[in-house]
Amino acid sequence: MDLDRKLVRYVGAGISLVMALIYYLIGAGAITVVTPTPAGDSMLVFGLLAGSAFATGAALLAMYDVRILWIVGLLFQVFVVFTYFAVAPQRDPQFEVWGITLLLIQIPLTVALAYLTFRPQHTVRRAMAMRVGGRP
Repeated sequence: MDLDRKLVRYVGAGISLVMALIYYLIGAGAITVVTPTPAGDSMLVFGLLAGSAFATGAALLAMYDVRILWIVGLLFQVFVVFTYFAVAPQRDPQFEVWGITLLLIQIPLTVALAYLTFRPQHTVRRAMAMRVGGRP
């Protein structure tokens, strides 16, 4: 595995962990993203699910050098952005500082996943063949 891919994976995993932490803080009520309703709806389930999804993504990104995981992660990022904008009109306020912050943090994570997804991988056999002057 080349150093570039490994570095990009670790940076992406770090970004994903930061996002997980923010979602956990939202779930714990330490960060407020919507005006509380009279029913007292809790953000706990949302924060735990979203935080756990990003924490799992961080672990997978750090541990495995597998393109299908990056593709799934990239599709997940698109889903998260789409969902944020689809749900925003139903929230009060529609857009708030933490939601925008998460979207801004998500940009380099999405770029990292796209880089990993679309950058050609060098196989061990190809690298070995190039060292001995043969064909891959």
